[in-house]
Amino acid sequence: MTLIPPPTAQDTAPRKKRWPRAVAWTLGALVVLEVSINVALNLGAVQAIMRQSTSRTELAWKRAWWLWPFGQLHLRDFTLTQQNQNQWWQVNMDALEANVSLTALLRKRVDVQRIDGHGARFRIEPSFGIEKEPPPGPDYRPWVIQLADVTVHEVRELDFGRVRFVGNLDVQGSLDIKGRERIHAETPSIRVVSGAMEFDRKPVTRLERLEAKAQLEVPFTEDQGWDLSRALSAQVTSQMELLPLDWLNEHLGSNNAVSVKGGEGKVDLDLHLKDGGLADDSRIDVRGQELNVRAGPIRARAPWALKASLASESPDTRKGTATLTFAPVRVSGPEDTGAEVPEITLTVLARRSAEQSDWELEPDLRVARSRPLDLRMLNPWLARTMEIDSGFMTVQSRERSKSAKAQDSLRLSVDSDLVSGRMGSVKVLLRAEADVDARNMSWDTKSLTLTGTTLRLTNVSTNGPVPIRAWSGVFTLPQARLSLSPTVLSARFASKLTDTQPVAALLTSAKNLPRFLTSLLNIRDVTVTGRVQIDEGGLQLRELQANGEGFSLRGHLDLAGGELQGALLATLGALTGGIEFKPGGQDLHLMNAKQWFAKQPEPPFR
Repeated sequence: MTLIPPPTAQDTAPRKKRWPRAVAWTLGALVVLEVSINVALNLGAVQAIMRQSTSRTELAWKRAWWLWPFGQLHLRDFTLTQQNQNQWWQVNMDALEANVSLTALLRKRVDVQRIDGHGARFRIEPSFGIEKEPPPGPDYRPWVIQLADVTVHEVRELDFGRVRFVGNLDVQGSLDIKGRERIHAETPSIRVVSGAMEFDRKPVTRLERLEAKAQLEVPFTEDQGWDLSRALSAQVTSQMELLPLDWLNEHLGSNNAVSVKGGEGKVDLDLHLKDGGLADDSRIDVRGQELNVRAGPIRARAPWALKASLASESPDTRKGTATLTFAPVRVSGPEDTGAEVPEITLTVLARRSAEQSDWELEPDLRVARSRPLDLRMLNPWLARTMEIDSGFMTVQSRERSKSAKAQDSLRLSVDSDLVSGRMGSVKVLLRAEADVDARNMSWDTKSLTLTGTTLRLTNVSTNGPVPIRAWSGVFTLPQARLSLSPTVLSARFASKLTDTQPVAALLTSAKNLPRFLTSLLNIRDVTVTGRVQIDEGGLQLRELQANGEGFSLRGHLDLAGGELQGALLATLGALTGGIEFKPGGQDLHLMNAKQWFAKQPEPPFR
């Protein structure tokens, strides 16, 4: 008798065998898919797909793993690069975890909903030799990169070329890139844990606190590509330590006559940027310790401070103010001579209305009257021209009345008391006043331009063979430059003299020259022009010309230690004569004086 199992028992056994098989096939498929995804990630398949459609945006990483669909994508040494004909920038991360949409990659989208990164670096620099991106074809569909809920810890470097941040920075934000359309980035939280700012790889500040938020909106145009000029809007508040300013010396040059030392301090910063420019309520406050400045033989030291702010003066006008203060300023020269200026303040007021493209600047220089400066400090440089026995000078800015123009506040007055000195064996007394137009002052680290200076000499007296008594003269310097190392003053000068006492003394003080010239040269209203150079070797006059009624003089002279060398041609009425100054004596040439003078070449300045 054969027993046949009931139908229910026959169906149960095959079903029990199919379930493990289905599970095994499912697990196998998942394993194959998982392996395929990780192989594609690590062998560059994703990067290759992106490169086929764009050469301007690049994603790269060295290692990756992804337990899809349950876990997060893990990347090591992640890089995002964007380049066009104007700019190149790159973001690197040591490690990155992200929730990524795999199917979005098939639609030319990098869609990341959450990113947690560590050890980031950002770098931006100009692009060179990059061809303009050709216009896309009719079927072009750009890649879209959307990175939402981005948190990056330990941002170690932000490199903007000459300016760089290094340290530890935490950032939260998002990034949205759509090829050939726009780049949009938001960072609602930027916080510095520790760090420093560098200029040309030299640390200049140490950050004690920094909090910021920023937004970057970069549009793309067919004519200009990515436009970064108005891209950035941000708010930054920071407290930082300003390091000593010695790093500036490298940029001034090793052969420079100017160097700085010290000047460290504290910086409070509150910056608001909108559309790539400074916005209202921005301010900076710097309090610096003693700054030491060397300029040729002169040393100056002073604590300093800088305050700057920007605000709206009216709905259509913006006003910025910057004030740089040095107080007190101690100046010293050779042989321990020196002086003190209680305070020097330069304030620049800037205004711009909605219709203006440029700022309208109004500077105001205030120099408190200095304590007397001993002029004997000039002897190491000036002694071959005039050795000073006694005398002091003071420096101050000119008083500005309410009705005066803004440029009147940029003038300095230099006054001396009665100065006593010697030019060789001749004793000299004089008072000097200088009016310096600071608008024309400029500093090229090796020299100081003093163009526009006016020099007044009063109470000039000498005890030479032909004495000068209480003479006065005013000289304008349309061109003037003071080189600092070595110290050399060179200038063009012009003067309208009321009388010719100095000329008479010069021409008639030499031996064997006729004394009758003294009375004949007492001529009124004489114009004198020429070029002068004063250095450690003495005084040199070139292109000297003097003209008055019935009188003219031209030539060149060197004065050192009270001795003259050179040649002059003088005309007085119908009489013309040449005078040759040389070591050991002087010669008078009355016959063929013009021909003789033509053979006296004018030597160049030393």
